[in-house]
Amino acid sequence: MNPSTLTFTLPDLLARFPWPRNLSEFYTEAKAESSTWTEGFHPFDEDGLEGFNLCDFNLLAGLAYAPREKEIIRLGCDLMNIFYVFDEYSDITDAAGAEGIRNIIMDAFRNPHNSRPEGELLLGEMCRDFWLRASSYVKPDAHCLGHFLRDFDLYTEAVVREADDRTKRIYRSFEEYLAIRRDSSGCYPSFALCEFGLDLPEEAYHHPRMAELRVQATDLIAIGNDIDSYAMEKARGLELHNSVELVMKEQGVNVQGAINWLERYAAGVHAGFLENVAQMPSWGEQTDKKVKTYIDGLAQWIRGNDDWTFESGRYFGSKGLEIQKTRVMTLLPPSRGYVKKSA
Repeated sequence: MNPSTLTFTLPDLLARFPWPRNLSEFYTEAKAESSTWTEGFHPFDEDGLEGFNLCDFNLLAGLAYAPREKEIIRLGCDLMNIFYVFDEYSDITDAAGAEGIRNIIMDAFRNPHNSRPEGELLLGEMCRDFWLRASSYVKPDAHCLGHFLRDFDLYTEAVVREADDRTKRIYRSFEEYLAIRRDSSGCYPSFALCEFGLDLPEEAYHHPRMAELRVQATDLIAIGNDIDSYAMEKARGLELHNSVELVMKEQGVNVQGAINWLERYAAGVHAGFLENVAQMPSWGEQTDKKVKTYIDGLAQWIRGNDDWTFESGRYFGSKGLEIQKTRVMTLLPPSRGYVKKSA
């Protein structure tokens, strides 16, 4: 049987998730600004740019950060575009190459007032410009700044490990993989942006239930993304950093068997997330409002990422809304990403 004819069913992990779809009223405006900003760095050739725009990572920000203010939506758009430019460049290199890109990015974040070296990879200037604007939105001593830098550092470090696994063709156990995926998904720095403008007390931020919420939100996003992106990642040779492939090998099941197992695993995470929300302690009326906004931000990220998966062309091309209804997916022929290896 030709593997490209293999079909499987995508579960709806959020069928009972109480946060509905919400697209920011500032989406169109922020998308126009961020698209112009991103394209100004010339990250891809003409064909690659067309494919990149089809994915509409601005839509992801518009869905995930709603109903926050315009400034957060615009910063969210820029951050999503940075993530995926980095993703495309790191996907075609080894650990050493990914480490080099990581060093450029983190230096730009830590030293945003220094000009970037001539001829440096475009991500340095992208991150420098983004961080100057993001950090000016809050007080210089705002805790969210440190949270973001820590989480982005862990994210880029995990992407390097992913590149090393890919080069060495390492199959990790599901639990080993999930520990790396929590960082390589980019969820934590994305959640950090939810803090901007809230001035969330550290006591609330570091509460065990809140910390667990971030892990659970990340797991729901990562597992849902792995299932929905499996066909594309398999086609591009990236399946070793996908829980579907790893569960298949670890448990000796086929694609559908692995997806069904992940659906059951995600159901437990989903229940735990809702329990933590319900049992969150009170810190007083003023802080509780901030906490609710932050928790809604985490939840909106879970919902928004799922909506974007089907509404953009990232994984399903023009068939996303149809697949969202039928839940039927087919493996794809081999392909490459939006950056040529000679880039």
